[in-house]
Amino acid sequence: MPRIARKYIQTNFIHIVTQGLKKEYIFYKEEYKNEYIKLLKKNVKILKNIKLISYCVMSNHAHILIHTKNIDEVSILMRKLNTSYAIYYNYMEDRTGYVFANRYYAQPVRTKRHLLVCIEYIHKNPVKAGIVKSENMYKYSTFNIFNQNKLNKEVAKLVFDTENYLMQFHNIDKKVDNFEVIDIYEEKIGFKKVEIEDMIEEFCKTNQVSLKEVRKSNYLIMKLKNYLSINLKVTNKIICETLKIGKNRINAIEKRKY
Repeated sequence: MPRIARKYIQTNFIHIVTQGLKKEYIFYKEEYKNEYIKLLKKNVKILKNIKLISYCVMSNHAHILIHTKNIDEVSILMRKLNTSYAIYYNYMEDRTGYVFANRYYAQPVRTKRHLLVCIEYIHKNPVKAGIVKSENMYKYSTFNIFNQNKLNKEVAKLVFDTENYLMQFHNIDKKVDNFEVIDIYEEKIGFKKVEIEDMIEEFCKTNQVSLKEVRKSNYLIMKLKNYLSINLKVTNKIICETLKIGKNRINAIEKRKY
Protein backbone atom coordinates (compact mmCIF):
# COMPACT_ATOMS: atom_id res chain seq x y z
CA MET A 1 0.00 0.00 0.00
CA PRO A 2 1.32 3.48 -0.80
CA ARG A 3 2.63 5.68 2.02
CA ILE A 4 -0.21 7.60 3.72
CA ALA A 5 -0.15 11.25 2.68
CA ARG A 6 0.91 13.41 5.62
CA LYS A 7 -1.87 15.94 5.05
CA TYR A 8 -4.41 13.24 5.92
CA ILE A 9 -2.67 12.32 9.19
CA GLN A 10 -4.01 14.21 12.20
CA THR A 11 -2.98 11.60 14.74
CA ASN A 12 -0.23 9.20 15.74
CA PHE A 13 -2.65 6.26 16.04
CA ILE A 14 -3.07 4.03 12.98
CA HIS A 15 -5.46 1.08 12.56
CA ILE A 16 -4.07 -1.47 10.10
CA VAL A 17 -5.85 -4.43 8.51
CA THR A 18 -4.01 -6.99 6.42
CA GLN A 19 -5.50 -10.08 4.81
CA GLY A 20 -4.60 -13.15 2.84
CA LEU A 21 -4.45 -13.10 -0.94
CA LYS A 22 -7.98 -13.64 -2.29
CA LYS A 23 -9.08 -13.77 1.38
CA GLU A 24 -7.36 -17.13 1.85
CA TYR A 25 -7.13 -18.52 5.39
CA ILE A 26 -3.44 -17.89 5.95
CA PHE A 27 -3.77 -18.00 9.76
CA TYR A 28 -6.05 -21.04 9.96
CA LYS A 29 -3.81 -22.98 12.37
CA GLU A 30 -3.20 -22.02 16.00
CA GLU A 31 0.57 -22.13 15.44
CA TYR A 32 0.20 -19.77 12.46
CA LYS A 33 -1.65 -17.18 14.52
CA ASN A 34 0.95 -17.45 17.27
CA GLU A 35 3.79 -17.05 14.77
CA TYR A 36 2.26 -13.89 13.28
CA ILE A 37 1.80 -12.40 16.76
CA LYS A 38 5.40 -13.29 17.66
CA LEU A 39 6.71 -11.66 14.47
CA LEU A 40 4.51 -8.60 15.05
CA LYS A 41 5.92 -8.05 18.55
CA LYS A 42 9.48 -8.68 17.33
CA ASN A 43 9.26 -6.11 14.53
CA VAL A 44 7.54 -3.51 16.71
CA LYS A 45 10.37 -3.88 19.21
CA ILE A 46 12.94 -3.25 16.47
CA LEU A 47 11.19 -0.06 15.32
CA LYS A 48 11.71 2.26 18.30
CA ASN A 49 9.12 4.83 17.14
CA ILE A 50 6.20 2.38 17.15
CA LYS A 51 4.13 1.19 20.10
CA LEU A 52 1.77 -1.76 19.73
CA ILE A 53 -1.64 -0.86 21.18
CA SER A 54 -3.86 -3.80 20.25
CA TYR A 55 -4.28 -6.61 17.74
CA CYS A 56 -6.53 -9.48 16.75
CA VAL A 57 -5.46 -12.25 14.39
CA MET A 58 -8.34 -14.02 12.67
CA SER A 59 -8.10 -16.91 10.20
CA ASN A 60 -7.81 -14.85 7.01
CA HIS A 61 -6.95 -11.36 8.25
CA ALA A 62 -5.41 -9.44 11.14
CA HIS A 63 -6.14 -6.11 12.85
CA ILE A 64 -3.26 -4.09 14.28
CA LEU A 65 -3.53 -0.79 16.14
CA ILE A 66 -0.29 1.11 16.65
CA HIS A 67 0.99 4.46 17.88
CA THR A 68 3.87 5.90 15.89
CA LYS A 69 6.11 8.94 16.12
CA ASN A 70 7.11 8.46 12.48
CA ILE A 71 4.35 7.69 9.97
CA ASP A 72 6.91 6.43 7.43
CA GLU A 73 7.66 3.48 9.71
CA VAL A 74 4.15 2.05 9.22
CA SER A 75 5.07 0.75 5.76
CA ILE A 76 8.43 -0.50 7.08
CA LEU A 77 6.68 -2.45 9.84
CA MET A 78 4.15 -4.05 7.51
CA ARG A 79 6.73 -4.92 4.89
CA LYS A 80 9.02 -6.62 7.42
CA LEU A 81 6.15 -8.35 9.24
CA ASN A 82 4.31 -9.69 6.20
CA THR A 83 7.48 -10.68 4.34
CA SER A 84 8.82 -12.69 7.28
CA TYR A 85 5.45 -14.35 7.81
CA ALA A 86 5.08 -15.15 4.10
CA ILE A 87 8.43 -16.96 4.14
CA TYR A 88 7.32 -18.93 7.21
CA TYR A 89 3.87 -19.73 5.78
CA ASN A 90 5.19 -20.86 2.39
CA TYR A 91 7.69 -23.14 4.10
CA MET A 92 5.08 -24.66 6.40
CA GLU A 93 2.57 -25.14 3.58
CA ASP A 94 5.18 -26.29 1.04
CA ARG A 95 4.06 -23.64 -1.41
CA THR A 96 5.43 -20.64 -3.33
CA GLY A 97 4.05 -17.28 -4.34
CA TYR A 98 2.28 -14.36 -2.72
CA VAL A 99 0.60 -14.85 0.66
CA PHE A 100 -0.93 -11.43 1.39
CA ALA A 101 -3.18 -9.20 -0.64
CA ASN A 102 -1.14 -6.50 -2.38
CA ARG A 103 -2.61 -3.66 -0.33
CA TYR A 104 -3.14 -3.43 3.40
CA TYR A 105 -5.68 -1.03 4.85
CA ALA A 106 -4.35 1.78 7.07
CA GLN A 107 -6.80 4.11 8.79
CA PRO A 108 -5.78 7.19 10.80
CA VAL A 109 -7.55 7.32 14.17
CA ARG A 110 -8.35 11.00 14.56
CA THR A 111 -10.07 11.38 17.93
CA LYS A 112 -10.16 9.82 21.41
CA ARG A 113 -13.67 8.55 20.77
CA HIS A 114 -12.58 6.98 17.49
CA LEU A 115 -9.61 5.36 19.28
CA LEU A 116 -11.86 3.69 21.85
CA VAL A 117 -14.29 2.53 19.16
CA CYS A 118 -11.36 1.07 17.24
CA ILE A 119 -10.07 -0.91 20.24
CA GLU A 120 -13.56 -2.24 20.91
CA TYR A 121 -14.06 -3.11 17.23
CA ILE A 122 -10.77 -5.03 17.05
CA HIS A 123 -11.53 -7.06 20.17
CA LYS A 124 -15.10 -7.83 19.08
CA ASN A 125 -14.03 -9.34 15.74
CA PRO A 126 -14.08 -13.01 16.87
CA VAL A 127 -17.43 -12.46 18.64
CA LYS A 128 -18.92 -10.85 15.55
CA ALA A 129 -17.65 -13.79 13.46
CA GLY A 130 -19.34 -16.26 15.82
CA ILE A 131 -16.05 -17.92 16.81
CA VAL A 132 -16.45 -17.20 20.54
CA LYS A 133 -19.24 -15.89 22.75
CA SER A 134 -17.15 -13.23 24.49
CA GLU A 135 -13.89 -11.42 23.81
CA ASN A 136 -12.04 -12.99 26.76
CA MET A 137 -12.43 -16.44 25.21
CA TYR A 138 -10.26 -15.57 22.20
CA LYS A 139 -6.54 -16.22 22.63
CA TYR A 140 -5.21 -14.31 19.63
CA SER A 141 -6.07 -10.74 20.57
CA THR A 142 -5.01 -8.22 23.18
CA PHE A 143 -8.37 -8.21 24.98
CA ASN A 144 -7.14 -10.18 27.99
CA ILE A 145 -4.02 -8.03 28.24
CA PHE A 146 -6.33 -5.02 28.64
CA ASN A 147 -8.87 -6.86 30.77
CA GLN A 148 -6.37 -8.39 33.20
CA ASN A 149 -4.60 -5.09 33.86
CA LYS A 150 -1.45 -6.22 32.05
CA LEU A 151 -1.25 -3.33 29.60
CA ASN A 152 2.14 -1.69 29.30
CA LYS A 153 2.16 1.50 31.41
CA GLU A 154 3.33 3.67 28.53
CA VAL A 155 0.61 2.29 26.26
CA ALA A 156 -2.01 2.77 28.99
CA LYS A 157 -1.07 6.45 29.26
CA LEU A 158 -1.16 6.88 25.47
CA VAL A 159 -4.69 5.44 25.24
CA PHE A 160 -6.34 6.30 28.55
CA ASP A 161 -4.12 9.13 29.88
CA THR A 162 -3.51 7.11 33.05
CA GLU A 163 -1.94 3.84 34.20
CA ASN A 164 -5.11 3.03 36.20
CA TYR A 165 -7.23 2.42 33.13
CA LEU A 166 -9.44 -0.57 33.98
CA MET A 167 -12.58 1.41 34.78
CA GLN A 168 -12.27 3.34 31.52
CA PHE A 169 -11.68 0.12 29.58
CA HIS A 170 -14.71 -1.62 31.09
CA ASN A 171 -16.84 1.40 30.22
CA ILE A 172 -15.79 1.83 26.61
CA ASP A 173 -19.37 1.15 25.43
CA LYS A 174 -20.58 4.15 27.43
CA LYS A 175 -17.67 6.35 26.34
CA VAL A 176 -18.38 5.84 22.63
CA ASP A 177 -22.11 6.44 23.11
CA ASN A 178 -22.92 3.16 21.38
CA PHE A 179 -22.18 4.62 17.92
CA GLU A 180 -22.74 2.12 15.15
CA VAL A 181 -19.47 0.77 13.77
CA ILE A 182 -19.51 0.16 10.03
CA ASP A 183 -17.50 -2.81 8.79
CA ILE A 184 -14.25 -1.51 7.30
CA TYR A 185 -14.56 -4.02 4.45
CA GLU A 186 -17.65 -2.18 3.17
CA GLU A 187 -16.41 -1.39 -0.34
CA LYS A 188 -18.33 1.84 -0.79
CA ILE A 189 -17.39 3.27 2.60
CA GLY A 190 -14.05 1.97 3.84
CA PHE A 191 -14.18 3.79 7.20
CA LYS A 192 -16.34 3.99 10.30
CA LYS A 193 -19.46 6.09 10.75
CA VAL A 194 -18.01 7.52 13.95
CA GLU A 195 -15.13 9.02 11.97
CA ILE A 196 -17.52 10.91 9.67
CA GLU A 197 -19.50 12.15 12.65
CA ASP A 198 -16.33 13.35 14.36
CA MET A 199 -15.28 15.28 11.26
CA ILE A 200 -18.72 16.89 10.93
CA GLU A 201 -18.63 17.87 14.60
CA GLU A 202 -15.17 19.38 14.10
CA PHE A 203 -16.42 21.28 11.01
CA CYS A 204 -19.38 22.72 12.92
CA LYS A 205 -17.20 23.84 15.82
CA THR A 206 -14.65 25.45 13.52
CA ASN A 207 -17.34 27.32 11.58
CA GLN A 208 -19.48 28.01 14.68
CA VAL A 209 -22.63 26.56 13.15
CA SER A 210 -25.04 23.78 14.07
CA LEU A 211 -25.73 20.76 11.88
CA LYS A 212 -29.27 22.07 11.43
CA GLU A 213 -27.84 25.32 10.02
CA VAL A 214 -25.59 23.35 7.67
CA ARG A 215 -28.55 21.44 6.24
CA LYS A 216 -30.37 24.72 5.50
CA SER A 217 -27.43 26.39 3.70
CA ASN A 218 -26.27 25.31 0.25
CA TYR A 219 -23.02 27.20 0.82
CA LEU A 220 -22.30 25.32 4.07
CA ILE A 221 -23.27 21.99 2.53
CA MET A 222 -20.77 22.56 -0.28
CA LYS A 223 -18.12 23.69 2.20
CA LEU A 224 -18.70 20.58 4.36
CA LYS A 225 -18.71 18.35 1.28
CA ASN A 226 -15.30 19.68 0.23
CA TYR A 227 -13.99 19.29 3.78
CA LEU A 228 -15.10 15.65 4.02
CA SER A 229 -13.93 14.84 0.50
CA ILE A 230 -10.41 16.15 1.22
CA ASN A 231 -10.03 14.42 4.58
CA LEU A 232 -11.94 11.18 4.04
CA LYS A 233 -12.62 10.98 0.29
CA VAL A 234 -16.33 10.64 1.04
CA THR A 235 -18.75 10.04 -1.86
CA ASN A 236 -21.85 12.18 -2.51
CA LYS A 237 -24.02 9.21 -1.56
CA ILE A 238 -22.47 8.99 1.91
CA ILE A 239 -22.77 12.76 2.38
CA CYS A 240 -26.46 12.66 1.44
CA GLU A 241 -27.11 9.77 3.82
CA THR A 242 -25.22 11.45 6.67
CA LEU A 243 -26.83 14.88 6.25
CA LYS A 244 -30.22 13.38 5.31
CA ILE A 245 -30.54 15.46 2.16
CA GLY A 246 -31.52 14.46 -1.37
CA LYS A 247 -29.10 13.52 -4.12
CA ASN A 248 -30.69 16.05 -6.47
CA ARG A 249 -29.88 18.84 -4.03
CA ILE A 250 -26.19 17.93 -3.97
CA ASN A 251 -26.17 17.80 -7.78
CA ALA A 252 -27.82 21.21 -8.00
CA ILE A 253 -25.38 22.71 -5.48
CA GLU A 254 -22.39 21.38 -7.41
CA LYS A 255 -23.55 23.14 -10.58
CA ARG A 256 -23.39 26.52 -8.81
CA LYS A 257 -20.25 28.37 -7.80
CA TYR A 258 -19.81 29.03 -4.07
